Order: sequence, then C-alpha cells, then structure tokens
Amino acid sequence: MATDRAATLAALRQHIAAVAPVRVHRQRLHTGLPELERHLGGWPRPGISALVGPPGVGRLQLVLPALARLTSAGHPVAVVDPVAWLYPPGLPGVDLAQLLLVRPGSGRAAWAAEQLAACGAFRMVLLLDPPRLGRGGRRLQRAAEEGEAALLVLGERADPALPADLRLRVCGPGRVVVEKGGRQPPGTEVHLRRRVGLPW
Repeated sequence: MATDRAATLAALRQHIAAVAPVRVHRQRLHTGLPELERHLGGWPRPGISALVGPPGVGRLQLVLPALARLTSAGHPVAVVDPVAWLYPPGLPGVDLAQLLLVRPGSGRAAWAAEQLAACGAFRMVLLLDPPRLGRGGRRLQRAAEEGEAALLVLGERADPALPADLRLRVCGPGRVVVEKGGRQPPGTEVHLRRRVGLPW
C-alpha cells in the first residue's frame, strides 16, 4: 500500500514537472553591508525577505545601502508606504529621481506591492508596515517571481502567512537575528559595524 502511494506521488510529481515546470532563476541583490552579506549572500531575487522588529530598531537602515546602490546605478526602486511614515529626503545616498513612492493606505498596500513586483520594472520593491497579509502572501510571492523582483516586507511583527525566503529579526541598531534563509543555522545573530551615514 505504501509503495503504491509512493509510486503514485512520484508519477504525479513527474507529470507536474513536465506540464508546468518551475523555472525560477534565483539571483541575489547585494545588501551593501559586508557582515550581512557573508551571512545571507544578498537579498533573494526573485523572492520575499521579511524584516521584523519594533519601531526605531533600524529595519530600514538594513535596506538603505541596497536602495542607494540600485538608484545610483539608475535602477528604479518602488516603496509602498501605507502608513505614510517614510520621508524620502532623509534617505542618504538614494537618488530620489529613481524612487517611486506609493501611499495606497492599508487596505490596498498588498495589492499595490503585488502590481509593482509583477510589472518587471523594479529590481527591488519595499512594503512598509503592511496589515496581516493572509492569502495575499502567496500572491506577493507569485508577483515577485513573475517580475523577478526582490520584495522586502518591513513590519513590526512576523506574519506566518508570508512565504518569505528570508526572515530577519532586527533586535536593535546593528543587531540582526537570521531566522530563515541564511548560510548559518537559524538563530544566528549578526553584529554590524558602525558606518558613516548610518546610526550604527
């Protein structure tokens, strides 16, 4: 009985692979932070990275070097800011001409991020403090894969429904715990050196 089930599952997997093969070519976007780069290898692209932690611990600071690098090289980046807390002129090194800021409100935040990630125009899309995503998390995953985007979700609390390739818990300025997707075992703590232009 168990052999029949295993054979049936193997045949089904083979059929699905032949009919609808998954061809997701994964790359990485440099974080711009050497210590984090060693542990992560970069932000997954396409893929979802979840950065969680209370306000003021430096979630956005972890993303800032990648934002600056991409926009300075002429690559547009999109930020979905449903709670309207981001102040773009306060982002050191970011070319604001390459930054698209969308403020759709909480009810449309996931939809806006989905459209931006899927369109193929942005290597990186940031979604700031969204409400619980529920089934919308899977749609975001498909959108990131379709548009080959690195989708970074920055929130105060972890959302278990979000199918993140990488999960980081930001514990304070310069302190990050890699909970999923790093090169080291889950729970590895990374300490970042103080840098000019960053608060740590």
